[in-house]
Amino acid sequence: MSHRVQQVSALIHRLASKSISTEIEFPEGLLVTVSTVTVGPDLKHATIHVSILPPERTEDALALLDKNKSRIQQFVASELTMKFSPRIHFRADDSQVRVSRIDELIDGIHKDS
Repeated sequence: MSHRVQQVSALIHRLASKSISTEIEFPEGLLVTVSTVTVGPDLKHATIHVSILPPERTEDALALLDKNKSRIQQFVASELTMKFSPRIHFRADDSQVRVSRIDELIDGIHKDS
C-alpha cells in the first residue's frame, strides 16, 4: 500500500469516526465504532469497516449508516483536500465475533482435556 493511500485511509478513518459519533443518533444499547478503513489504490472507493455491539443488531446499524451515508460522505469530502473524494461504503467488521468463537473453542478444548 502506498504512502498516499495510507494517509488518505487514516484521514478518512478519523473523519468518518467523528461524523458517525456526532451526526448519527443510534438507538440506546447500540454501539458503532470505526475499526478500519480500506482505500482502493486509485483512491476512488473507501470501505469503512465498523464494529457493532451487540452483534445481533448489525443489520440495524448498517441500515442506519446507509441511510446517513450521504451526510457522512459530504462531511468527509468537505474536510479532504483532494480533487475527488473517495465514495464510501460500509461493511460490518466481524472480527470480534470470530475472536469470541475462537475463545469458545479453546475453552471447550481445555474443558475436554
